[in-house]
Amino acid sequence: MKYYIILISALLVFSISCKTKTENKQKDESTTQVIADTRIVGKVSHQYANTGCNTVIIVKNDDKDNPLVLIPINAIAKEFDKDGWELYFNYRLLKIKNPAGCAHGLPAELSNISKK
Repeated sequence: MKYYIILISALLVFSISCKTKTENKQKDESTTQVIADTRIVGKVSHQYANTGCNTVIIVKNDDKDNPLVLIPINAIAKEFDKDGWELYFNYRLLKIKNPAGCAHGLPAELSNISKK
């Protein structure tokens, strides 16, 4: 009888712990979905083309004198690579060296790109 009580108690504890982990996982997934849907606006520029840095994306921020300059590591589709176009996109900064000729800006991986 003593073993049955211990067994039932152990099963009860395991079932509660499994349920808690599942609920936390669902909360984390919903938070990730909200973050994934937020995109920013940036302007395509070729102002550094003469130094060898083909396309950059300029993102306005609070510091008007120093906007965020992103260097897309993967080539942007030709339909979006037009000087002056404003695009919606997500980005992830990369910890790699700047490509040759790109002294100004931060390397980034762009995703979910669309025209404004």
